[in-house]
Amino acid sequence: MTLPIPPFEYLERYRNEGTRTYSSHAAYTEAESAYRPDSPRERFELPLFEFPRDQMLVYTANPPAELAGRYLADNKVMFAIHPQVLKSCQQDGYVQRTLELSKRCKTMSVAPSSSTRTLYALEQPPLHAVKVHFPFKISRYGRRMRHEVLEQAINVSRELEAGIGLLDEHFAFLREVIAVCHPDLDPGSPRGEHWGYLVRDMQPFPIGEANARLIPGFALYGRDFFDSGIPLLLHDLIGRADPLTFVLDNIMLPIVRHWVACFRHFGYLMEPHGQNVIFEVDPAGKFSRIIHRDLSVGIDVRRRRDIGLSNRRLNRYNLMDQDRFHSIVYDRFMGGHFFDRLVQACLENHDGLSREDFTGPCREEFARAFPEHREYFPRTVWYFSEERDEFNKPLYQDTGAAPEWRP
Repeated sequence: MTLPIPPFEYLERYRNEGTRTYSSHAAYTEAESAYRPDSPRERFELPLFEFPRDQMLVYTANPPAELAGRYLADNKVMFAIHPQVLKSCQQDGYVQRTLELSKRCKTMSVAPSSSTRTLYALEQPPLHAVKVHFPFKISRYGRRMRHEVLEQAINVSRELEAGIGLLDEHFAFLREVIAVCHPDLDPGSPRGEHWGYLVRDMQPFPIGEANARLIPGFALYGRDFFDSGIPLLLHDLIGRADPLTFVLDNIMLPIVRHWVACFRHFGYLMEPHGQNVIFEVDPAGKFSRIIHRDLSVGIDVRRRRDIGLSNRRLNRYNLMDQDRFHSIVYDRFMGGHFFDRLVQACLENHDGLSREDFTGPCREEFARAFPEHREYFPRTVWYFSEERDEFNKPLYQDTGAAPEWRP
């Protein structure tokens, strides 16, 4: 039987209602209505400015030839700027530099993703997205695409692609293949604030089945923007199956294993919340793989040192030698922001289940796959505080709570 699963593009934009409840900041956005993912506007035009390649910083990680030809052809680079940035940030030095030095501008039709600043290229094969600088607040902070962030995403993508054989056959990811950035106009600043954009290959790696359907994690429990009465997609997928077995075997336990494997083999702190995981299913709704996206991850230098992995090709961005952020991404991003919502959806629709039915097996799987976890994790749960650092990023605080999704 074929399940009526809406297209990925629709799920990405319009099955996200009621999902941004994990903090008091989660639903906040400074994006103009025309550029929001839930806008009824199908597309908008993204300006692309042409530069000589030697005027910009360029990083690549095995881009498909078609994408390299489109963005980096003939010793030139294309530079993307979100139209809200062009309109509202005219005094920004890098906007001014773009307008002064670029000799040619064209546009590309794009549609916003659930993250707002990641934009899907329309009518521009192969399937890809551009993740652009967007210094306006979404949730807690502005979404800047600074140089070190761009370079590190390319570094991680290249390393993960080369080491894909260390991960199981149910793991896939979206590669970050091109980054283009302005050179720094203020080298004396505390951190580089020069910015650019990233090109993401939307073909999951390794390549999967051609007829697979893709489902963003949040779309499993998100309500439809146009019709809130439509049943949750998670309930449709479970059907007559045992809900506990279905959710544990298809979603939770594989994600726990993927998180542990990425940490143990690379020192990566993946962030598998509802926006960063995509489920690959066949037309009948059978789960085959989990696709991970957004490679701006924390990196534990202690773990990399312990396994003899070099940091030579990494920059300083998100390198960590403490354990607090580990709890934030695992206990809160994955456990609190994602797994809790799946549990809630199951408890509301199926009698006889308890929260412990889900947390217990996940704790056991974590301990089995990661016996040395106490060397790297704090004893309690950490999360963001309301205090900010000099760059307006939230500081961390110990909640004092015992973890539920790990021992």
